[in-house]
Amino acid sequence: MFAKVRGQPAQFECDYELGEDNLYSVKWYRDNEEFYRYMPKYDPPKHAYKLEGIKVDLQKSDDRRVILHQVTLKSSGLYRCEVSAEAPSFASAAGEGRMEVIYLPREGPRITGNEQENRRGDSLFLNCTSGRSYPAAVLSWDIDGEKVTDPLLLVEYPPTQHAHGLLSTALGLRVPVGRTMQVRCTARVAPAWREGSEAVVGNSQLADSKEAMLLGIGEDSIFLRSSSEAPALSVTLLTLSLTLFFRPLIQSET
Repeated sequence: MFAKVRGQPAQFECDYELGEDNLYSVKWYRDNEEFYRYMPKYDPPKHAYKLEGIKVDLQKSDDRRVILHQVTLKSSGLYRCEVSAEAPSFASAAGEGRMEVIYLPREGPRITGNEQENRRGDSLFLNCTSGRSYPAAVLSWDIDGEKVTDPLLLVEYPPTQHAHGLLSTALGLRVPVGRTMQVRCTARVAPAWREGSEAVVGNSQLADSKEAMLLGIGEDSIFLRSSSEAPALSVTLLTLSLTLFFRPLIQSET
């Protein structure tokens, strides 16, 4: 499987060896629906079929590769190429691979305080919310550089669905008051994108009033300063290569 970011072109390569045979056709399918074929004896030899999420660049596509214009979320699927030889062998072979198209968030994760929760007890409750993406972002918390794994400190929420199949996620964190600490929320989407936001949570002097635990109230006691790093984008496997081997058909004599 390889991932592509929505709006990027995608290139699929189909590598094959015919030996002494002549090529009859190369056909491409997504989820068993044909969208491109190459037949050298036809004029023109290249033909694209209409399929949702598929826009073939006929000028750049040929018998060994097919290039798609800007991919969408609907371009995801299982891609297969089938290569056939002419008579007398009529040999054929096929290879397949999966492409997933991802939609990256337009902003980094956002850290906020939960006022209702912060009125209770001696802990501070923070929420981290991701931007809209597909697939849903995976969130994690760090306190002073250490990843939080204690389930008693984390509050998980189901993803929120938005238009066009996009999703946003949220993850809560309970932190004790009484000392200054640096918290960080990191959002990851597939292997391609990661971005984090940081906040400094502190209590310069312990207060008996629970109101001092509310973000935005008594800023000299509880303060929140967020910063977001630039997104680190690293998309690999930009092409899908399929290697096919032809074997002559062996007919048994009777």
